Amino acid sequence: MNLQRGDVVLCQVPMPSTGLTQFKVRPAVIVSADWLNQIIDDVMVVPCTSNTNRSLTATQYLITGDEIAIVGIRVESVIRCESIFTLNKSMILRKLGSLPTEAMNQVNRCLMVALEL
Repeated sequence: MNLQRGDVVLCQVPMPSTGLTQFKVRPAVIVSADWLNQIIDDVMVVPCTSNTNRSLTATQYLITGDEIAIVGIRVESVIRCESIFTLNKSMILRKLGSLPTEAMNQVNRCLMVALEL
């Protein structure tokens, strides 16, 4: 599977509360560099959540409106850039879609805040 930065994927996420022995299927956005995605078996991702009840922080981006269909999800969702993690490509079930350029630019800003870059 050819994975690129900004792709929204459906993946198996290990649950820390189970000692990483159980998984949940969740959407996530690939944030690792394209050149890394081509040469290593892991990708860096940030998770998406459909829980939009809380106020957004500077490290979060809301997928809403027309973007919902473009990225391949079903409901408004928050991209949580404060929760970046590495995932083996074998845990990615399929690609759902890709973030539009402006949305990815906003995610980049959120990552900069989260990582204090």
